Amino acid sequence: MKERHKKIIAAEAKLIQKQQNEMNALKKKLEANLNERLKLRETEHNKLLQRYQNVKKEIENQQNIERIKFEKQYNTVAKLRPPTSNGRSMMGSRMNSKIKGSRMGNTNPASKPSHMM
Repeated sequence: MKERHKKIIAAEAKLIQKQQNEMNALKKKLEANLNERLKLRETEHNKLLQRYQNVKKEIENQQNIERIKFEKQYNTVAKLRPPTSNGRSMMGSRMNSKIKGSRMGNTNPASKPSHMM
């Protein structure tokens, strides 16, 4: 009976050791897979970040080119337009005179409603 009990204990110990080895192998495999996924994720992240930076730089360059074209256009138009005596454009001074005329009370009877005559 003692001999049989020793064999059972030895077999149980052997089985526990085998299961422990399998568990360690699975843990190593999982850790390796996790590390591989993390590396892939980091690589993809870096690719996306680089693409974002490239697109951002391209948009900034396009905006800069558009700004330069606009400034050249504006400077060309400003050089062609004759300066006024008070520094305002003709359109602005015309608008201001119309506004001032309407505030000062227009004496033209045609502009008054018929019941006020």
